[in-house]
Amino acid sequence: MKRQAMPKRTTSRKHEITVTLRTPHAHQRAFLDSTAKRRIIRAGRRGGKTVGIAILAVEAFLKGKRILYGTPTQEQVGTFWYEVKRALADAIDAGLFVKNESTHTIEQPHTRARIRAKTAWNADTLRGDYADVLILDEYQLMCEDAWELVGVPMLLDNDGDAVFIYTPPSLRMSFSSKARNPRHAAELYRKAQADSTGRWACFHFTSHDNPYLSADALQEIREDMTAMAYRQEILAEDVDDAPGAL
Repeated sequence: MKRQAMPKRTTSRKHEITVTLRTPHAHQRAFLDSTAKRRIIRAGRRGGKTVGIAILAVEAFLKGKRILYGTPTQEQVGTFWYEVKRALADAIDAGLFVKNESTHTIEQPHTRARIRAKTAWNADTLRGDYADVLILDEYQLMCEDAWELVGVPMLLDNDGDAVFIYTPPSLRMSFSSKARNPRHAAELYRKAQADSTGRWACFHFTSHDNPYLSADALQEIREDMTAMAYRQEILAEDVDDAPGAL
């Protein structure tokens, strides 16, 4: 099943540009429409979390916002970067936006509007910037300091928003985590669930909820994974007795 594109037209001074966004599935649409200052997304592998967050970043950028996307792995940076470049290709080619492949930035000249993607394992790798929207992807693998010591102050200038994205860590993933507490993302999710002020919003969806994935492949992969790994990485369940949880 092919993912459809959702072309949008926007005008910049004398130029009309086309912004081509993916058509979000229902669960992506839910977090895209949220107005909560803090959003946390728990999703299964290939559930569409990075593509969905790229849509969020582009829409915010077109409103003049400054977006910083951080994730531990270069592979995740590449996925996000591909999506935002694709969406804004028309405007980049027209010279309305400036793209820098070395720093993974797209900027609107003479404004503060910008999208930047970078690897961020810990506080040190995230330092030196500020944002209107801070996105921390694969948050379960990051050191908690990336948010608590550096991420929070980044949002002070403009009362910015934060989005956390994670998949419950399996034993396979726990060896590459920089977190002091392997359960810190799950604990943040529970904290968000308990919030009654509207400041926090939680979103959960599984790999099966992505209509663009093969149902046959999802059934096949079940035979290749342990029951625990399937619950964590495909169903995106926070399992308290998971290997490496304590």
